This record gives sequence, structure tokens and C-alpha cells, in this order.
Amino acid sequence: MYDCCKGGFAMYKAIIVDDERWIVEGIKAGVRWKTYGFQVVGEAENGKEGLELIEKLQPDFVLTDIKMPLVNGLELIKRGKEISPHTIFAVLSGHAEFAYAQKALNYGTFGYCLKPFEIEEIETMLAKISQSLKERSGAKPDRDAQELYEVLCSGNIQQLEEKLSSAGMPVSADMPVTPVVIHGYVPSPNQDIHHIRFRMNKKRVGLLLYSYLADDFLSFLDLSGSGSGMEYSIGIGTSSASAAELEASLEAATIAAYGSFSTGKSGVYRPIASSESKMDDLLSELAGALAQKDRIRFVSVMESCRPLFHSYTLSIKDAYMIFNTVMYLFTREGVKANARFLEGYDQLSYDYGHADAMIDYLVKHTLNQLSDELSSRLAGVTHNRIKEIVTYIHHHFNQEISIQSLSERFYLSPTYLSQLFKKEVGENFVEYLSRQRIQYACKLLAETDLTVSQIGEKCGFNDYFYFTRIFKRLNGMTPTQYRESR
Repeated sequence: MYDCCKGGFAMYKAIIVDDERWIVEGIKAGVRWKTYGFQVVGEAENGKEGLELIEKLQPDFVLTDIKMPLVNGLELIKRGKEISPHTIFAVLSGHAEFAYAQKALNYGTFGYCLKPFEIEEIETMLAKISQSLKERSGAKPDRDAQELYEVLCSGNIQQLEEKLSSAGMPVSADMPVTPVVIHGYVPSPNQDIHHIRFRMNKKRVGLLLYSYLADDFLSFLDLSGSGSGMEYSIGIGTSSASAAELEASLEAATIAAYGSFSTGKSGVYRPIASSESKMDDLLSELAGALAQKDRIRFVSVMESCRPLFHSYTLSIKDAYMIFNTVMYLFTREGVKANARFLEGYDQLSYDYGHADAMIDYLVKHTLNQLSDELSSRLAGVTHNRIKEIVTYIHHHFNQEISIQSLSERFYLSPTYLSQLFKKEVGENFVEYLSRQRIQYACKLLAETDLTVSQIGEKCGFNDYFYFTRIFKRLNGMTPTQYRESR
């Protein structure tokens, strides 16, 4: 462990994490750290601060208490191993937490010391850890795996084959390899199953392992951290029989690792078959809606995407295409100035979290610009709650709406809402809603080839005869006559 740059022996970095300050100071002062090659480079009073120190200092050894505020010792160990895989952990615990200390051994900790402890007990453990670190120094560093990842992304097949062989994972038809990508909370992998691990970015880790071990590997992943509110999404690539197939498989696993963006749920996801025809239809519908400044059609198409994401029929790749295409169409059709375009899946995931939020954003920030009518309708309305109700009707008149549903949504009694609505708007709710629907029906009759029955349904009328009767009352002619006259 000689550091020729400093002209002396480099010290192993150690961190102490305990919420009892006197214990931290006692261990720092009483233990002969330098004798065993260690230097205490940081201390923390809770697990949250401890994780921040681990990420910042990348220590060789962490001595942590079990029972602490914010983040306990067990969680600290699990998450700390993902932040700094080379770090060795040991725990301090009272007799009351002895069961937790034993559980910590399952997370790969080096050992534990029961309180009240003797200084000699800690020093004996330090001697063993120091010896283990010295033996480990001969092993290949983590950068080898990172270099393999860089070669994998470069597309240099010959160099990738060499890297895989040197890492003990040559790929062939008899021994195919499967990539796994873990996004968000990174659970502790089973070290007994041979795998190569590399960090793809701050929140994403990639792994390569032989395909026949994939199911066992997943079954041994410790996902218990998700119970504390930590979200995770694991993508499984396709089995690759050659090095040439690995890059595409890793890309598929990466997209699948954003599965929780689509569904809103943590879980393990596999690549879904790309449906170009479905996406072409969706984008064509959106383009048509924006070209006609048809807000109802636009919202309807966007809402139709929601269940497709929830069922994981559409992936983040599809969401990225929808978002940027809509932004382009906004600019082209003059709907929205200064449209923002996303640079990648990470930005989409970071900005919106899940597909529902993205859809809500696109709907919310475009509705008013898809129609010039709303502002004029609100001009004569003075009551703020009625303004909200008129806006809601303007955006949802093709859906099932009643005075009762509006009263529940906007916290007004049905009778008072009816009276206030007529006073502010100048006509009762049913008349106003019917006029909105028939106005939209006129637009569809003039601009589309939909049947009269289909148009009635799209406007919110479930009864064909009722639709034609209301249409004739307001326009003086039937829907068919109106279409012929246009």
C-alpha cells in the first residue's frame, strides 16, 4: 500500500456513523487507527449524512450504528454498497439490536461489535479488514468493467470480445449473455452469481451475466428497500449469443428499465415489441387534430395513450416520440411558440416522472391555444368558481357531465350551482352543454367523413335520435342536411 506520489504509505479511508456523539469521539480517540493503516476521514450522526459522505469520499471502511434516525444502519449498508461497491461495512449494535446485527451479515457486512464494546474488539476487526483490503488490492479495479461498458457502446466487436474474455465472460451460442439495467433504487445483487457490473450514470447501473443465471439473479435481488419508498425499475435485455448482439440488447434493457415511467409502478420489465403502425396512427391523429385546431380530438388522442402506457403497451421510447412530435407540430401549426424539445429519455423521466404527468402537461399547456372561444366565453363571467366550471365544460363537454357531478367536483350544491350558472352565463347548464356539443358536431360534419352516429358519440350523445333532435332544434336542420349544405 505504498503511495510513491506522496512518498509514504497511503491510508485506508474510514467513516464512523453513529447518532451518539460521545461514542464517535471515543472510537476516534481510543482506537489506534494508523497502526492498522486507517484514517478517519469523516463522521456522521445519521444514516442520511452517512450516505452523503460515502458518495463524496468513497471510503474503504464504514463503521455504523444500527438504530439511527432518517436512515437506519441496515438501509445505509444496502444503499451504501450501491454508491461505493468496494466499501467494507461493519456494524455497532446494542444487545437489543442483536438480531439486526445478524441480519446485517446477510447484506455482506464484515462483522459487528456489541455495545458496550472494548477497544481491542474494534482493533481486532480492523486488523482483519486491513488484511482483506491488502489482498483485494491485487484484484482488478472497477474501472475494467467501466472500460468494458465503453467498448460495448463503441461498437468495436473485436475489442469487446477481448474484454469479455478477460473478464471471464466470453459469449457464444452455447453461453449467451443477458444485460440487466437497474434504474432508480439499486438493490444489492447476489455476489455468488458471476456478473459484470458497470455504472451507466448516477441513477442507472448495468450488469452482464450468463442467460441461464438471469432468473436466479433476479430472484436473489434484495428489493426490500423499495418498501421504504425507494422506487426502482429493472430492465431485462434479450439473450445475446454473440458480442455483436450485446449493444442492441443493452439498449433494449435500458428502455425496459424505464418501465415504471409507463406504468407508474416499480418492477421488473422486459422489452416490448415495437408497434410502428400503432405509433403512426397516434401521431397522424395528433397531427390532424392540431392542423384543425380541434382541442377535443387532441385531448381524446392523448387520453387514449394513457391506458396504453399503464398496460406497458407503450414505452418511454414511444413517449419521447410523442412528446417531441407534438412539440414540433405545435411550432408548425403555430399553436405554441418556443416549444421545448427533449434531448433524451433521462430528461423526460426527470422532468415528468411518469407518462401520466407528461400527458397532463401536453393537455394543460395547449388547450387554451387550440381554441379562440374560451376567452370570449369567460369575458362576461365574474364568479371565479363559475369560470372554473365553464373552463372544465369547455375541455370535457364530450364526456359524461351533469349538475350533480359538477357540484361534487367544485363543492357547490346542485341547486345553488344551477342558479349561479344561469345568472353568470345567461342560459342554464343543459342548454349551454348542448350548444357546446352541437357546435363541435358541426365542425366534425364539415371537416370529417365520420358517420352521423359516430359524430354524435364523439360529441357526448349516447342516443342517436336525441342527438339529431337537439341538432335540429339548434340549427333548424338535421345533421345530414347540414353536411349536405356544407
